[in-house]
Amino acid sequence: MPPSVPTTFPQMLQHACSAHGERVFLPRRRAQLHEPVTFQTLLRDVEALATALLTLGLRRGDRIGVIAENRYEWLLVDQALASFGAISVPRGSDTAPRELQFILRHSACRMAFAEEDRIARDLLAVGKDLPDLGTVIVMQDATTVPGAVALGDLLRAGHAVPPEARTPLANARAAVQPDDLLTIVYTSGTTAEPRGVMLSHANVLSNVRIVSDVLGFHRGDVLLSVLPAWHMYERTMDYLALAVGAELVYSDRRRIKEDLVAVKPTVFAAVPRIWEMLHDGLVGRAAKMPGLGGKLLRLGLRLSQQVGSGKAGFGQRLLHALLDGPVLGKVRHGLGGRLRLCVSGGGSLPRRVDETLLGIGLPIRNGYGLTETAPVASVRLLTQKEPGHIGPPLPHTRIEARRGDGTTCGIDETGVLWIQGPQVMRGYYENPTRTAEVLTADGWFNSGDLGHVDPRGNVWITGRAKDTIVLAGGENVEPEPVETVIKTSTLVEQAVCVGQDAKGLGALLVPRFEALEAAVPRTQWDVRDGVLHGDAVRSLLRRELDRVLVRDNGLRPCDRVVTFAVLAEAMTPENGLLTQTMKVRRHVVAQRFAPVLATMFGGGD
Repeated sequence: MPPSVPTTFPQMLQHACSAHGERVFLPRRRAQLHEPVTFQTLLRDVEALATALLTLGLRRGDRIGVIAENRYEWLLVDQALASFGAISVPRGSDTAPRELQFILRHSACRMAFAEEDRIARDLLAVGKDLPDLGTVIVMQDATTVPGAVALGDLLRAGHAVPPEARTPLANARAAVQPDDLLTIVYTSGTTAEPRGVMLSHANVLSNVRIVSDVLGFHRGDVLLSVLPAWHMYERTMDYLALAVGAELVYSDRRRIKEDLVAVKPTVFAAVPRIWEMLHDGLVGRAAKMPGLGGKLLRLGLRLSQQVGSGKAGFGQRLLHALLDGPVLGKVRHGLGGRLRLCVSGGGSLPRRVDETLLGIGLPIRNGYGLTETAPVASVRLLTQKEPGHIGPPLPHTRIEARRGDGTTCGIDETGVLWIQGPQVMRGYYENPTRTAEVLTADGWFNSGDLGHVDPRGNVWITGRAKDTIVLAGGENVEPEPVETVIKTSTLVEQAVCVGQDAKGLGALLVPRFEALEAAVPRTQWDVRDGVLHGDAVRSLLRRELDRVLVRDNGLRPCDRVVTFAVLAEAMTPENGLLTQTMKVRRHVVAQRFAPVLATMFGGGD
């Protein structure tokens, strides 16, 4: 970041574009549209769009919906709104209609940008339920939706206004203050009721500045963008690229492996599930690879986990070093070969994945934060090579583990993590009750996450307080660590632990279907009502659960899964069972599979 630090987004954009000019910022306008956009092009388009929006009567403080995925137009609209102090209310284009209506109505959006005609039609069709919503703008050059406006038309109108006639924009830009709201991000996430997180220009830019300094972002970086742009994790990565003059390349989850090779990024930020899929794909490929090459790769991966865990002996480290160039070097090359920074955030990174990736030589930086902390609160430093923890708090940020009575926990004592810093939100929009539940008058935020701080000041996460399962015998079970161990089985793709008030723990399992078929032919599968009932399948998975859920893996007797069901379909963001950052929406899972859970706990295993 520059020495004279911008305190508002209009300042940041102007500084970045004047510093980097006609250098390419976005090589692609969208994941599959290779049409470069320079820093100056972005600035010119932002000024044109902001001018047109001011002409339509928008003003500082107006809430504006933005329903779209990663693309140039998303960033253009985001920065145009920020340039005169309007407040973006973003959401993905696959948001359920009922949830989208709630968000736009609750935030009293005056206008909404829609990624495509389909979304615009849906919004106009429910106009009577959105009394504050006026104009709907389709983020395309033209639109066929009656009553909607095309973004292309607004841009053309704005570009037609000569610079000397843009005084209203200059005045509006100068009026934007650091404490003005930049955005209201509704976090349906893993909870039932969406809450609008209010983040100011200062909240977000302080995070951009500090993360840039801590992780050493610079102008020569190439960032691969794959997570939803409206989510604060990816949004901050995009802002980092803009602030330092780096390249930002849009991709999507279906193209990750292809684009890692094609783009050769230096920085790749992803959620744990994506790192887990890359890891498991590598392990699966090694298992199938024949001959000496397969043996060496399998050996290299086993040694990498030992080295990454810090448990390797001298002989193992020596053999690992001998395999680095001919074997592990090829693995790194398959991920582009230039990664200097791999960021994992938005959830808990499985320990085996963390260890193996570190051992392979990928510079994985495990971080932590929430939308409410804009979003980063802590991150493993570049000098820290050990797995498991999420580093120390960012500079100017404090993280404490607290007991139920509010007192501070001792070193290594688990409690609920509280966070204080310049990135902590202003509160939940129009929701003082929920705000008061998590935010104190002196700015401490109750994250709801369980964890501890070790003697070196590093933060460790162990689960979510509200996800704790209390069994009938009073035992408290944190589901995430148990689920992580279950997924070490090569037969299990996904696992969700259940069992509140039950005698024992239960689990919903999604198998790795290819691996399962190799062990049990499909002719022996019995799929009914979305559940796999075959005796051979259940016996196999029962043995797997008993094999991995043992004391040697850090588990207690109450962590044993006594009953389970095997789901015939994976949990995805598309079917509503995962968030866009691949976290399990536990309340949705419980609702969707209520009959299955009733059978599990009614009749046993």
